[in-house]
Amino acid sequence: MRPVVDSRNVWINNYVNNPNIRYDFKRRKLKRVIKDLIYENAAICDEISQNQEKLLILREECKFLTKKLKIFEPQLDVPTNVKTPQAKKATPRKKPTTNGVTPKPRRPAVKHKKNIIEVQEPITSGNVTIYSFGEIVYDTPFYYTDCAIYPAGYYASRTYAHFRNIFAKCVYHCKVIKAGSSPRFEIMDHEKHFKVTGLSTDECHSHLISLINKLLGAEDLIPANRNGDRFFGLTLPPVRMKLQESPASKFCTGYIPLELQSDNHESELKAESDPAVSFEGLHNTLNRFRSRH
Repeated sequence: MRPVVDSRNVWINNYVNNPNIRYDFKRRKLKRVIKDLIYENAAICDEISQNQEKLLILREECKFLTKKLKIFEPQLDVPTNVKTPQAKKATPRKKPTTNGVTPKPRRPAVKHKKNIIEVQEPITSGNVTIYSFGEIVYDTPFYYTDCAIYPAGYYASRTYAHFRNIFAKCVYHCKVIKAGSSPRFEIMDHEKHFKVTGLSTDECHSHLISLINKLLGAEDLIPANRNGDRFFGLTLPPVRMKLQESPASKFCTGYIPLELQSDNHESELKAESDPAVSFEGLHNTLNRFRSRH
């Protein structure tokens, strides 16, 4: 009979006596680690390539949606000097008579008017100029709050400090865009170098105030104080009273109408001097800050 050889003892003796076996063991271990890293790296590369393809698809969809949005967005900046050709009135044709009896004319189809509040001339209130009151949307609660209504197509402008030079004035165009169940808000300067879009007026306004604070060298020198609705001019008494005249405003549940004779009118006009919405109020605050320091 062959003697029983303990393979474990043989391996230990070889491992101790022969140093090359130790290095071979380490080499095999490193080889397994490298192979695992190669497989992991290949999996990561595949995932990155898939994410890049998804990103390209999303970019193309965004370009397509922006083109559609420009088509359906109301064209408000129409030059006034361009004369539109007047269409000639078509003369109605006489209908043939049957047995000397003329048929009765049909009634024209009644067109249902939307809740659009038209503005013949721009309305100016302080630093705000309203060009269009838009259309009141009362189906969803995101188009109004207790103190403001966000009509789709609302378009106004406000004069405030320039986002690159606080000593220069800049005209910012404020718009409310209809985007499904919730509106989108936009602030853009007159030269279209600055543009911010958000889900709320405060989000757009706070972004502009952050740029003003960066110019001043302090992050919270001019607090936004949730003045987005005020910056858009939606809390001004003339704007609220005009929107309340529309019958659709009665269906905005939760909105508290502004009374004709109320102390809120004076308080709102005083709030227009806030440094976050007024060019003059901003510089008055800066002058007081400099005099203290």
